[in-house]
Amino acid sequence: MLEFHKKGFDVQKIFKQAWEKIKNSDNIVLIAHINPDGDALGSSLSLYPVLKKMGKKVSVFNVTKPLPMYLDFLPNFEKIVNKLPKKIDLMISFDCGSFDRFGIDERPSFLINIDHHISNTKYGDMNIIDANAASSSQVVYNMLKENQVKIDKNSALCIYTALVTDTGSFQYESVNEKVFLMAADLVSCGVKPEFVAKMLFQRDRLSRLRLLAKAYDTIELCCEGKVAFVEVTKEMMEITGAIKDDTDTIVNSVRAIASVEVACMLREDDEGIKISLRSKNYADVSKVAVKYGGGGHIRAAGATIKDEFDFNKVKEMIKNDLNKSLKVKK
Repeated sequence: MLEFHKKGFDVQKIFKQAWEKIKNSDNIVLIAHINPDGDALGSSLSLYPVLKKMGKKVSVFNVTKPLPMYLDFLPNFEKIVNKLPKKIDLMISFDCGSFDRFGIDERPSFLINIDHHISNTKYGDMNIIDANAASSSQVVYNMLKENQVKIDKNSALCIYTALVTDTGSFQYESVNEKVFLMAADLVSCGVKPEFVAKMLFQRDRLSRLRLLAKAYDTIELCCEGKVAFVEVTKEMMEITGAIKDDTDTIVNSVRAIASVEVACMLREDDEGIKISLRSKNYADVSKVAVKYGGGGHIRAAGATIKDEFDFNKVKEMIKNDLNKSLKVKK
């Protein structure tokens, strides 16, 4: 098993070996996690035109129906399928912490696992996990650069979109000089930042705005104002006509409250309550998410508390988990 997550590992070596495996495979599936975000789909789609030019039979697979429509401007978005091909020589996964989050049962004969989450379970035959990368697309970008693969306009657009969405438009602490140099290079490949910005942030749904109004009414501060909870119920979704995509940015906006260090959105799902956690300066919310079977980053993580539908009970659980790290009185 090859792993790039280990300290001192030869990065150039694993990128070369991964590319050799890709070159020697004919039937390739690009896959991301259930309910994919911009990084998951952007990273998946970024390799599609590259591999097609190499003469590979390529499928971009995701089990989710419907796919997030705010990403429908990505090149080859319409080619994403929800049925796996019969013949698979190689599967490449993106932005997914564990195999069970693909929504498939059978493991492929060989799997390259590309990710940037520190909580990744290293389920691949080859694991390229860079927890210092700002997005999984940055890992893809580095692999292409290391192997001197030309990045065309379509691939660049997918990689750039993934980078923008996973850095909160370059707001997070994962952003550094390398990220901006990468973004500049992608612009030189033909990406138009203003186009991406308009596609991502100026195509709002009326249902999302109506949902925001109802969700904001539920905001509750606790832990000396350092924690904010916000709720999204099924009833709210039905009344407003909102879809799951409409909830994506709610927790980030609640984190913007001046006193808040950690924002937590509780969303009612069929299987339980989904928690989305975001921190501002110092709290490690990934520890909370991992406790409940989830994962993510230090500043952004999530999990689903299955078979639990009591918002107040979940709030108390999260409060207790956060009290120690926030150093506040109970």
